[in-house]
Amino acid sequence: MTPVDSLVGDRIKTRRLELGMTQTELANHVSVRFQQVQKYENGQNRVAASRLWQIAEALNVPVSYFFTDLTPEQIPNEETAREQRRRRELVDLFAGLSKQQQSAVMSFLRSVAQEQPAKG
Repeated sequence: MTPVDSLVGDRIKTRRLELGMTQTELANHVSVRFQQVQKYENGQNRVAASRLWQIAEALNVPVSYFFTDLTPEQIPNEETAREQRRRRELVDLFAGLSKQQQSAVMSFLRSVAQEQPAKG
């Protein structure tokens, strides 16, 4: 998969969440299983043009939404795409924790961040 595939997947997920739509609901709109929507959103599977059209309709956006304001300089390289996937994974894992676990993780991260020299 390419960085653009990851970017399209990110925008699918962002818009779906903005609408409060589940992966299953989106999958039903475009006649795929929710696992396929997961793969699109994670950039594991490339979205075919016809499927992207269906997704855009289901999310009530034009197809251009997935590429708006994208310039060649903004297309993430492979390293940036890997970093985006790591961040998504972190967010997904964090969301699966209990409130108490989330609090403990946040405390840990704050303590580690304070130990690091300032960037700049």
